[in-house]
Amino acid sequence: MSDTSVSIKPEDIQPTVLPDAFIQSDIVRKLNTLSLPRYDQLPNVTLYRDQVIEYVALWMEPLSLCVEQPIITPSMINNYVKVGLVPAPVKKQYGREQIARLIAICIFKQVLPIAAVQALFNIQRLSYDAPTAFDYVVDQLEASIRSAFSVEQTPVPDTAHQVTRESLLVRSAVSSFVSKAYLMSYLKFNGFNS
Repeated sequence: MSDTSVSIKPEDIQPTVLPDAFIQSDIVRKLNTLSLPRYDQLPNVTLYRDQVIEYVALWMEPLSLCVEQPIITPSMINNYVKVGLVPAPVKKQYGREQIARLIAICIFKQVLPIAAVQALFNIQRLSYDAPTAFDYVVDQLEASIRSAFSVEQTPVPDTAHQVTRESLLVRSAVSSFVSKAYLMSYLKFNGFNS
């Protein structure tokens, strides 16, 4: 049997775009502007579903290039309530904890099935109250994005006051999201459109 395949030359495997060009791109600049609210910065008044959608979409906008769209819809919220991921609205209005959960769901659903997000919330609830859990997710997400989308790529310190199995699971989910965000952003920078 003869091999008639063409030999691979070094220039065939050279990247088409150097990573530094990507790191200095507008895409990465936009991602590095991500600054999500902490729990106590979420609205302290209840919001109607359309207002919640607008609020969540506004905060998630810097991630728009690397997340599946739409990020949140009325039917998604209805489904999350139906399966118990988000507490039901009171008089058709959503409060701080519900908004925090919806933001976290928008992040985690990019890399986990909804049932796994539910399990992660249940596990996390064993050790942390809603404000602590949400702030940890946001702190880890922002630090991981800044680390992944920089030239130095320094390790991300764990911001948990006490490292637990629960915090390690959340950290792993955030790391998975950031890895996917990096890959999708890099591919889009190189012309890939899904």
